[in-house]
Amino acid sequence: TDGICRIATHTSDRCLATVEAHTWAAFRRIGKIRVGVKSTADKVFIRSDWDSLPDGRPELLRPLITRHCARRFKADVPSKASKVKEILYPHEVIGGVRSAVDLGLYPKAARYLEQHREVLEARNYVIAAGRRWYELWVPQNPAAWSSPKLVFPDISEKPVFWMDTDGGVVNGECYWLQCEKEGEDDLLWLALAVANSTFIEAFYDHRFNNKLYAGRRRFITQYVEQFPLPDPAGKEARAIVELARAIHATLPSPEADRLAGDLDAYVWQAFGLTVEEIPG
Repeated sequence: TDGICRIATHTSDRCLATVEAHTWAAFRRIGKIRVGVKSTADKVFIRSDWDSLPDGRPELLRPLITRHCARRFKADVPSKASKVKEILYPHEVIGGVRSAVDLGLYPKAARYLEQHREVLEARNYVIAAGRRWYELWVPQNPAAWSSPKLVFPDISEKPVFWMDTDGGVVNGECYWLQCEKEGEDDLLWLALAVANSTFIEAFYDHRFNNKLYAGRRRFITQYVEQFPLPDPAGKEARAIVELARAIHATLPSPEADRLAGDLDAYVWQAFGLTVEEIPG
């Protein structure tokens, strides 16, 4: 009664039972899947032309991860300069509590935001929530950005998950997942490999089968949090983690493409299946 409606067959149910028997945990074991930041004033906070401002680049700029960076395993640099974005991020953590920065410490950012104060103050809901007029509406946790995180777009034909290790801020058009427990980064690399495999395409189609226009799938929290993980102590899982790290380190290259083929076969094996066993 709490499941998702799907078309079931004896063959698909048998394959899903095999997957379940080889599943150590689901992605939700790693941490909570979150949506990226939302400013509700993107034209003010997000730009690709910060260098052209008369006063120069303001402080508080951070690289922004958007759907234009999407590539399996490792983010791509958008070919168009206009798609390479940075966000003015006026938040920090003080004493373990998220806070708006003191603009008095950042004169260029303060002058820039003052120029757009009327637009920002028009976001009445920000003020009503007891927030500063220059805050993002959904800033997420400022302390989290520096740690490795799995990032993926909401809608794509095939799964496109990549690992960010550069401290980027995830935009609201993408989701992200981070380890909640210290010392478990290997689980994130394991998840990266599983999420980019042909195995997960088959798993998705038999477990959820939610497709939009042109065969595009929805990679939303309620689906991705159920993606399976094999036992991280297993031989296949250890090999999967090593291959995922190697692909990330060598992209883009023919070697990375070759390794991705090897990795895909390992993922199927880790769940006790081969691609031939899955019905179309």
